[in-house]
Amino acid sequence: MKKNKKSRQRKPQKFSFILSISLLLIVGYFVISLINVHAQIKERKKEAQELDAKYEEQLAENKELSRIIEGGDKQEYIERIAREKLGYVMPGERVYYNITPNN
Repeated sequence: MKKNKKSRQRKPQKFSFILSISLLLIVGYFVISLINVHAQIKERKKEAQELDAKYEEQLAENKELSRIIEGGDKQEYIERIAREKLGYVMPGERVYYNITPNN
């Protein structure tokens, strides 16, 4: 009968070891998943901030365009866009660019 008791005692120890390893693996999986989700949330917050900035920029541009349409300042707007975005200059005008590094 002593042999039976010893063999019965060892089985629960093996079961306990396997259960411990299984629980450790499950907890590890959830920790890694949590870290991954946290990184995704951080990335989405950054994207949301960038979109908010673009939205505010677009609102400012829309306000400027509405002001130009209502005020009849179309010629000034066309000149500004031609200079800033297209690089045009008036006839006889010279444009100088500052190429020195800003220290």
